[in-house]
Amino acid sequence: MSRPVPRRHTPDAPRNELAVASLILGLVALVTCWLLIGVPFGLAAVITGDIARGRVKRGEADNPRTAMAGMVLGGVAIVAGLVAIGYWAWLDSQ
Repeated sequence: MSRPVPRRHTPDAPRNELAVASLILGLVALVTCWLLIGVPFGLAAVITGDIARGRVKRGEADNPRTAMAGMVLGGVAIVAGLVAIGYWAWLDSQ
């Protein structure tokens, strides 16, 4: 008779879905910033990234760099979107 193979028990690592959402929102914001809808996406990325960093500080999650990357991408998209808005306004006034 063969003995059953023991299963390894791996503890579940804390997850941080908000950090991943922040990163995705930041990427979408960066891609769409010239369409003038990148600013709201960037703002959402910064807000969700901040909430995700709070979860990391409380020990509920373990990926602070993902949250920070989403916040940085969101911030860059906000600045680029505002520059695009200024450019479109200047172009419209010509």
